[in-house]
Amino acid sequence: SKPDAPEEMPPVTYEMKLVIMLIPGQARGRHDLKVERELPSGIRDKPLGFTVQMEGSNRGANIVVDLKITFPLEGLYWFNVYLDDTLLTKIPFQVLYQRIAIPGTAPGTAP
Repeated sequence: SKPDAPEEMPPVTYEMKLVIMLIPGQARGRHDLKVERELPSGIRDKPLGFTVQMEGSNRGANIVVDLKITFPLEGLYWFNVYLDDTLLTKIPFQVLYQRIAIPGTAPGTAP
């Protein structure tokens, strides 16, 4: 027989792409972009930092980042995006843990 899934979610590592598209408006030149993950507990990770170049009203900046992140808890995570230390936007990411019973593997039954 197989063991039951744990009651609490174990840490899970997930690979994803983070895509940020910026339209400069009046911004010109180099700017600092930071992305920090905020856990459901409110704890914030050390931010990832990037430099973006704004060249004019019709030339934005696209940032594509490959992420491999471990999520230790179930709940709502936020990716806070800052441009020159000003909060630009918050991207939500919901982590759900569901225990699924597979027919024939419940305790006391034969597969």
